[in-house]
Amino acid sequence: PLSFPLSSAGGRRRKHSRERKGERKAGKKMMKAIVHDVYGEAEVLQLREIPTPSPSETEVLVKVKAAGLHKGNWHMMSGIPYIMRLGTGLSGPSEKVMGNDISGVVHSVGSKVTKHKVGDEVFGVSKGLANGGWAEYAVCKCEDLVPKPRSVSWQDAAVVPTSAVTALEAVRDYGKVKHGQSVLILGASGGVGVYAVQFAKTFGGVVTGVCSAAKAGMVRSLGADKVIDYAAGPDVTALGVKYGVILDIAGDRTVQSLRGILTDEGTLVIVGGEGGNKVLPMGRQLYCAIVANFTKQGLKTFMSTPTEPLLEFIRGEMEGGRLKAGVEREFDLKDARKAMEEHTAGKIKGKVAIRVAM
Repeated sequence: PLSFPLSSAGGRRRKHSRERKGERKAGKKMMKAIVHDVYGEAEVLQLREIPTPSPSETEVLVKVKAAGLHKGNWHMMSGIPYIMRLGTGLSGPSEKVMGNDISGVVHSVGSKVTKHKVGDEVFGVSKGLANGGWAEYAVCKCEDLVPKPRSVSWQDAAVVPTSAVTALEAVRDYGKVKHGQSVLILGASGGVGVYAVQFAKTFGGVVTGVCSAAKAGMVRSLGADKVIDYAAGPDVTALGVKYGVILDIAGDRTVQSLRGILTDEGTLVIVGGEGGNKVLPMGRQLYCAIVANFTKQGLKTFMSTPTEPLLEFIRGEMEGGRLKAGVEREFDLKDARKAMEEHTAGKIKGKVAIRVAM
């Protein structure tokens, strides 16, 4: 059977096996997918056969070639922070197929779809909360897909949508980085940080990246003018250097300390909702929202959602060779659990691509 062995889950395995047999007898087309029935760490992930989804009249079914792995996938898998379960399912995930960033070939289209046609090579995000990208087929909204540049590999195209769009919004739309402006990127080697470094350079920033010594070479290769090892010497907030824009992607410093190294009219952008609180990790965002009314410093927070214009910009940057995807490791779909384990443990310097149908 197409299922990872799970201790204390024999009953679930037998149930799913019976369900699959019934679905095959009913003539349903089946596909392989990575699913999770409960929240938890990587051990909850299973490779299973499930019915192939069908697109609505306004949707597209993509035969997935490759998929990406990013921090948001861990949140969906673990159900942390707990507040998100109000939308993803209180007792367990309501949408069970993992992943959302994909590249692939349009397999079929709904009756009202005119933008895409069968055979188009595309990349973008799949539909839903858990989204269903780690599967042989994925349903997508038309506006969540753009053409894949022929010069870009399936794996490179698959890893960029969520992370690169987040970085673009942080740098261009919220940080408003200008030519010659000093930019500090905390978490420069992470899934979003690797793109933030590149975009900050694209828009003319003088970039300082903060990361571990092991990843310093990679961050320099992406264009950073200076790299600070967060584990060596005083913290970056104690070095006495001020910056015009600070992008905090790491999420482990207080807003007060970051404001101390921000110029009088500089901009701090808090990216995402990290910070360690498993219930409601939004304390720094709330602080920014309140204090921003009483200071000349820009204190910005946002949660990113890929849109067609943003994906089109990413497409152009990749096609022009100005944006490196930064894929370091590739895993087959059957090894998605291992990919998640190594990604969560911080063993991988760059991006992770999951090969689905190469």
